[in-house]
Amino acid sequence: MIRFTLSQLADIASGELQGSDLAIDEVTSDTRNITAGCLFVALKGERFDAHDFAEQARQAGAGALLVSRRLECDLPQVVVKDTRQAFGELAAWVRQQVPTRVVALTGSSGKTSVKEMTAAILGQCGTTLYTAGNLNNDIGVPMTLLA
Repeated sequence: MIRFTLSQLADIASGELQGSDLAIDEVTSDTRNITAGCLFVALKGERFDAHDFAEQARQAGAGALLVSRRLECDLPQVVVKDTRQAFGELAAWVRQQVPTRVVALTGSSGKTSVKEMTAAILGQCGTTLYTAGNLNNDIGVPMTLLA
């Protein structure tokens, strides 16, 4: 992944940096995948709010948080209006930093199978990045680009 700073993230996502500016090499939205110094993205869903896991993320070694409200947690935080949107904006920025070709598949059925076959074929020619399973949505695509 492309290294970025929290101040760059704040600019990219129209957010506000609270705390120290750090360089970030890894991003996750899942506390089970926290690595030392990574950015934890606190996504909100219909049945969950990952802001509730910020302290757990800190204890697991996260270096910073991407949040939609300032939290009482001893980590630098980039506060944005919508973490899901900011996650996508960061992924789009990272994608623009890498000169590469993109293949997009559309249609009403068969996309996942065609994606897997296309990735297998192109993987014979070089490094290939593609979404796992059918995570072809506003969370899965950023997760793939930021992996």
